[in-house]
Amino acid sequence: MVEDTSTAAPLKAPETGALTVPATRRGLLKGLLGALGVFGLGTFLYGVYRFLAPGAGGAEPVEIPVAEISASGTAFFQYGGTPGILLRGDDQTLKAFSLVCTHLACIVTWNAEKKEFYCPCHDGFFDAEGRVVSGPPPSPLERWKVEIKGDKAIIGAA
Repeated sequence: MVEDTSTAAPLKAPETGALTVPATRRGLLKGLLGALGVFGLGTFLYGVYRFLAPGAGGAEPVEIPVAEISASGTAFFQYGGTPGILLRGDDQTLKAFSLVCTHLACIVTWNAEKKEFYCPCHDGFFDAEGRVVSGPPPSPLERWKVEIKGDKAIIGAA
């Protein structure tokens, strides 16, 4: 006996360039895990790159006119996306510090009367040189180079 195949739909090959859905749950899981693995590897490699080349963010030097330093001897600025402060010392020298605490990256405040930095997150204190006085911070505040050129203070100059 011969079957009549004229009414059955013919099988078509998938179009080229068309997305194919994995036929099984195992195939779907392999695809998802593969995508997560590629994303994770990319994230890891980017972290390694940023660690080995921390200046890769391209922080440009910041210029602050000396006349804009307030009567209390401070000026606030952003250096490479990090908040900072420029302090005029008793000897009229200028010092620049990051306002990011070295403990858990909280923002510290400057108390001009006591001449100290205070981290409100965990009661950390730093002196006017950025050194740890008390609390949990493991290291001093980051200090940036300051250069005077004419009537401008340049922070982060090479």
